Amino acid sequence: MSGIFDKLQAIDRRVFYWILFVSLMVPFLYPIGLPVSLSRNTIDLWEGINPPNVAPGDVAIVNFGYGVSAWSECHPAVTVCVKALLDNDVKVIIMGIHYDVDLTWAHLQDTASAYFATKEYGVDYVYLGYITGAEPACAQMASDIRTVYPKDAYGTPLDDIPMMKDVFGWEEIDLVLSSDTGDWGTYFLRQWQSPHGTRLAEIGIAMLGSSAMPLYLAGNYFGLSIGSRGGAELEKLIGELDEATTSMDSINVSHILVVLAIIMANVGYLASKRKGGN
Repeated sequence: MSGIFDKLQAIDRRVFYWILFVSLMVPFLYPIGLPVSLSRNTIDLWEGINPPNVAPGDVAIVNFGYGVSAWSECHPAVTVCVKALLDNDVKVIIMGIHYDVDLTWAHLQDTASAYFATKEYGVDYVYLGYITGAEPACAQMASDIRTVYPKDAYGTPLDDIPMMKDVFGWEEIDLVLSSDTGDWGTYFLRQWQSPHGTRLAEIGIAMLGSSAMPLYLAGNYFGLSIGSRGGAELEKLIGELDEATTSMDSINVSHILVVLAIIMANVGYLASKRKGGN
């Protein structure tokens, strides 16, 4: 028996790395769907984009405040939110602040393809494309969106797009969802939510959770999704487990393995110490 405990302490770390590598592959090949509890801030976000908080014909802005590098943390939550908005017949205006925004837009069309398939471009949703100018541009959009986006991403003047004919500024926008790795959520807060009362929610990377949570608790954000965990919770709420659930499965598996490794190492150490004491 003592030989087993000695071996537990002497396991080559490379063996553990291989076990971890293989274990992390499993959720990506065969998603497990481990249980994920729901946070109040995520529930509030979900309820805020569904009836009775939205109605057919409402207009929402969805801001891609993240690039390809943050797809794993932001995009699953954005996908679920856009699915819900389209399903509730909310008209969606999509914009982005990163130079690779076209890639994120193409990815969204893929991850929410079944929902876009039943909608018509220019009537139910529109893609405005890349924006620069930071907070001054955000403030200008609130006053007159056409001074920032005279045309959509495909070169069509906004006046020629049916759903945009009567949309000029903050008065016609019912809610804003800003998904961020940086500051655009707070730009919308200062330039839209605070002065005009525009309903605003944040979808952020995990690092933004600590700064966004006080704003949610203060009522500036009606809802908040944080990192892959928030995306997995939203996937659970919509009933479509996808990329974020897979990510959380892999994170949970890695944590379980680390805990098991710590237990095994300590059992081996305590057993060998007892043996030495005898």
